[in-house]
Amino acid sequence: MEAVKSRIVILLLAIAILARPLGIGGFFPSVMGLIRSSIYIFLMITWGFSVRTRVIQVHVRKYLTAVSALAVLWMLLRTMKFFFIPIQSMARPIWYLYYLPMLFIPLLAVYVALSLGQSENYRLPKKVWTLFLFTALLLILVLTNDFHQMVFTFPAKGPWTDYNNGYAIGYILILVWECVLGVAAFLIMAKRCRIRSRLRVVPLTFIGLAIGYSILYYTGAGWVRVIAGDFTVVQCGLFMLSFESCIRCGLIQTNTGYDELFEACTFGVQITDADYRIHFTSRQAPQLSPEMMRKAEEIPCFPDKNTQVKSAPIPGGHVLWKEDIRELVAAIEDLEDAGNELSERNRIARENYKTEQRILSLREKNRLMDLFQQETASQIELLNQLRLQYENENDQTRRRLIMAKLAMVGTYIKRCGNLLFIKESSDTTDMAELGRCMKESFSCLELVGVTCGMDLPEDETLNSRDAICTYRIFETVLETAMEHLQSVWLKGRRTETHLLLRLEVCTRADLSKLSDIADDYSCEENVSSFTMRFEKGGGCE
Repeated sequence: MEAVKSRIVILLLAIAILARPLGIGGFFPSVMGLIRSSIYIFLMITWGFSVRTRVIQVHVRKYLTAVSALAVLWMLLRTMKFFFIPIQSMARPIWYLYYLPMLFIPLLAVYVALSLGQSENYRLPKKVWTLFLFTALLLILVLTNDFHQMVFTFPAKGPWTDYNNGYAIGYILILVWECVLGVAAFLIMAKRCRIRSRLRVVPLTFIGLAIGYSILYYTGAGWVRVIAGDFTVVQCGLFMLSFESCIRCGLIQTNTGYDELFEACTFGVQITDADYRIHFTSRQAPQLSPEMMRKAEEIPCFPDKNTQVKSAPIPGGHVLWKEDIRELVAAIEDLEDAGNELSERNRIARENYKTEQRILSLREKNRLMDLFQQETASQIELLNQLRLQYENENDQTRRRLIMAKLAMVGTYIKRCGNLLFIKESSDTTDMAELGRCMKESFSCLELVGVTCGMDLPEDETLNSRDAICTYRIFETVLETAMEHLQSVWLKGRRTETHLLLRLEVCTRADLSKLSDIADDYSCEENVSSFTMRFEKGGGCE
């Protein structure tokens, strides 16, 4: 395709070049001139569209498109001047307008050079716009030449045309400014280019030809006017050749060269059209069916265990690329092995933890059992003695009393265990729990006709240790007074700082030997009183 395009361009250039001597020789000069102009304008427009297709960077593409537009404008002005305005003196303003593209194409070259390698959000520095202002002033100087003749000079008598003009200081300034801009643009491009190539001298050659041609043309070299007498065509051509050579040698990045790229790349990639017909493919690209290509649009597909193919849409088609996932697969396998190993370790750790928990639970149960046995050892011994007495006793009244005592001791053992378990889980308990222990013991005493009563503030919170202490005192007193016990009364009262519990027992038994187990003891008319004083939130005093 590129070869065909090149041949068409060469053919059109040959026709345009041949049309000039034919027109000069008198062979339909106007027709030959218009054919030449049309061909050159067509080639310039085509080059502009080609630039928009090839150049990647937004700002560079915009400036090069403007260069193409200015070249086309220059050719249109030249065509109007020579073929549509019969009186050359009237064409002088159009001639002055030549300097619009002549001045601004080199300026755009500088803008192109400054924009290379920049992002889409890049904006030219404000100081660069001074170049635009100075260039615009030079253009205004040319357009107003009729008032001051500082660029072109004309004879006092005769028409003012480009055939009999001279050159003033303004023209030299314009020529020098164009040269400065052109050389500066090339130097900036060369400095920013990352590709080191000998071909970079080619753009400088065309810039030099443009400068040399301008000097020779305006100095009136006859052989130059014979060989290349169409100044506009030659300058436009040299300008475009300069830019095109910058593109070809890599000074300006383009979106071309896919064949070489795909030939050189070491990874698998393919570019297809919308119907998945392959247009570009690298050596390492996998052979994929259209079905697999379509599947890769949605999710990555796997031709084999170690290869992953992905797809992405691009204008006019799709790009598919291969990724080697050997390392990823190996890492996943290692992770799976590590996961299995960790899972096994976790299972063993869980089993060890459960075993340890069971051991700790058994230890805790044993500790609580030891604590329970220590707390109720005397009651257990008493229980055995009472059982033997019950078996050896024949008197039914005595057996009934022993049975009630057995029930009371058993109740104490059970309820004391509950209080011990509560103490292990919490430092406090409510008075209601102590009340339930007393009620159950009272129910055993009532079997043998003992009158029982209780008045406790149930909404009061009691230290667990104090509850056990109270219940132990209660049990000790009742065990001693059981033979002659008539009534039991337990009262509770609150003060600002203490909780007072008073146990009153009516019995003929002597309980004075138990006076030390409570804070206060008194006995009057067979009624023994035991007073226990607890600090709120504290223990026995």
